[in-house]
Amino acid sequence: MRSVQLGTHAHNALLGVTSAGDGRCVSTVAKDGVVTYDVEEEKRERTLALDRGRKFACAVACGSNGRYYACLEKEQESDSSYLCAWETEQSANAATVGEASKECVTTLDLGRSGRVRELVAVDGGALVVTTTGEVQLFGMSAEHIDKARTSGELGSRRVETVSVLPESVGALVVTTDGNFQGRKIATFLARAQTVTLAWELDIEHPDGAAKARVASAASDGETFMVLWDDGVWALHDASDGSLKHKLRLDGLDVHCDEATSGKRSKKSEDTSPLASAASLCLSQDYYAVVANSKEENTVIVAVFDSRYGAVHLAEDISRGLEHKVGRTSGVSVAATSGNLVVGLSDQVVSVQFDLPELSLASLVGSLSIHSQPEASAAAIRVLGAETASTALVPPQHAAVTPGWKLEELKLDGQGVVSLSNVWDDDDAQAREKKVRSTAEALASGSKKAGSSLQTLMKSLPIPQILIESAISGGLNHRVWDSVTLLLAGGHICGSSTARQLVTALLEEDMLDEVKDFLVYAKDVSAEDIVAILHSAMMRDEDDPGLKKRASANKKLAEKVLDEAEACASDEKFNGEAKQELFARAQLLVSAYDSFAPWAQQLHPLIARPLDPTMGMLVLRDLSKQDAVSLLQYLLVWANFYASSGGYFARINTLVEPGIPSAHAVVTWTSALLDAQFTTFCLSDDVAEPVRALRESSSQMLDMMRSLAALGGAFRHVGENSPLPEQHGVQSTTYTVESVAW
Repeated sequence: MRSVQLGTHAHNALLGVTSAGDGRCVSTVAKDGVVTYDVEEEKRERTLALDRGRKFACAVACGSNGRYYACLEKEQESDSSYLCAWETEQSANAATVGEASKECVTTLDLGRSGRVRELVAVDGGALVVTTTGEVQLFGMSAEHIDKARTSGELGSRRVETVSVLPESVGALVVTTDGNFQGRKIATFLARAQTVTLAWELDIEHPDGAAKARVASAASDGETFMVLWDDGVWALHDASDGSLKHKLRLDGLDVHCDEATSGKRSKKSEDTSPLASAASLCLSQDYYAVVANSKEENTVIVAVFDSRYGAVHLAEDISRGLEHKVGRTSGVSVAATSGNLVVGLSDQVVSVQFDLPELSLASLVGSLSIHSQPEASAAAIRVLGAETASTALVPPQHAAVTPGWKLEELKLDGQGVVSLSNVWDDDDAQAREKKVRSTAEALASGSKKAGSSLQTLMKSLPIPQILIESAISGGLNHRVWDSVTLLLAGGHICGSSTARQLVTALLEEDMLDEVKDFLVYAKDVSAEDIVAILHSAMMRDEDDPGLKKRASANKKLAEKVLDEAEACASDEKFNGEAKQELFARAQLLVSAYDSFAPWAQQLHPLIARPLDPTMGMLVLRDLSKQDAVSLLQYLLVWANFYASSGGYFARINTLVEPGIPSAHAVVTWTSALLDAQFTTFCLSDDVAEPVRALRESSSQMLDMMRSLAALGGAFRHVGENSPLPEQHGVQSTTYTVESVAW
């Protein structure tokens, strides 16, 4: 996410921001005027001053056609309001709002108790929403066209919040009675010179909180979201108002200080006229909420989806700004040209971020927080640490499988198999009880819990609570038997589910467990990679743990070598099987003979290919000595693969756990050269290893070219096409004949 400050204004003077189309936005500043910003160019474009003796009734609205609308009042006569309109090109030489709109002004008829609550631009005009729930439609020249209102007697309801509908087709209005009860949400659509009440639904707080008020609301047409001031975010179906998703945003401060009414607050000069939180429909899939963070002294931009009700983004709005924003007394939000424009109590900020097309894959990706500090995880930032932790606890931990007997299943007369009810509730409850008691024993560090865990591991999948409890027991009580069991079976998925585990294993000198972690882990964090790298390079050659691991590696290499020698003269093995045994023996012998004991501990880590981004994170802070040592280590592997000759292809097809492949060696070498480029350029003793790496890489590249040509030839054969000429692949037994009809 990238943030840019567009402009500043007097504290608590901002009335709101809105999109002006064509990559522009407009801010309305009380007692000052209308400021237009070019969001794409990141600069202030134009300012129209407010005429003397006038004040804004609400924020200015602007249509996509560049037409501006403003509701003004006389400073001493608040009961008299009028609407004015102007166009950018026609008012190019105007200095004030009055000069720009002198030909398009209309006095508003709001009734005795009504006041202007909000101004919303629509196609061909603007909607004026009054505090009593009446919506009036005006044309492009500020002429009155039509009006509509919410149900109930005129003047019996008060507007709580208003937002613009997508594509500026109308307004979403939330109203309440005088006691802040009996809330209704309604959409007003402007089309064909009329404004109509499209639908109106009763809404209630999902938890029945009678005193809660609506802080903000938005709609995408098919759904609508309501943010209550006690932190509850509710997503409803717009067809019937049914609740689809509910979240408690304990990480955001969305309280409402003032009651919504048609009267001016006495504190309005000292407090922001903006709401404490603002929301916006970003697309058919996403909603955005902007509010103060409870835990951090800043403003948070949070993004939710309308399909799964999940948190996809929660970022500090200060990110990328020269000065930290801090907390704000009010917020307004608008969207334009892929940017989110956020109006704060003292400045206007443009926020740019990317959201993927909503899918289950993008949802799972948004939940992956292993590469971020725990405090900045999206769910924790928005929901709060306690709520996020509670949300991770499933109602049932044990996995129950049905007792189907496939041999007894038969088709009925319609060809359907009746599976019957074979779910044993008593068995499920007993298993759940067993899982919970075992989890408690593991977390307490009981050494007897290992046998219970082994029994439960016989049926997959293993409940996550057992894995978490075993890790917790190991970290808190230093009882590692259960952790060793889970690591050997590949049940601990990575750093995201086992924070601090790798560091603890290294402290306990449990090198076999670290290897199992690296072999089976789906993800390994930058912190864990750095810890393993430093641990291997800092070890003494006489370390008993290293000698023990090296001895195990030697036994494995000797065993595989003996098997290869035995099969050489055994006719039971065909040529392909012999080649695989020879290649494996060559690989494992080199992994032992060519490396010192400390370097052998790097094999499982280097076996995991490293992407450039992660490589820069873990390798840029290496000392020169460690960087050169790692370079020498990679050179040994590069020389091995370059000299493997006819076994190159065979060795690269082997999947030997914890042994680097040629691909892994190349990715680590590239990442190291990128991260330590300056250090290597300034070091005379690095020139020779780099030159040797270049030669080895050239040899591997030559072998890969022939393999690539062979792979291309096989594709031609698979598609019944002729072999490509002059590409080094020929065959005397494969031809393609064509007939000219």
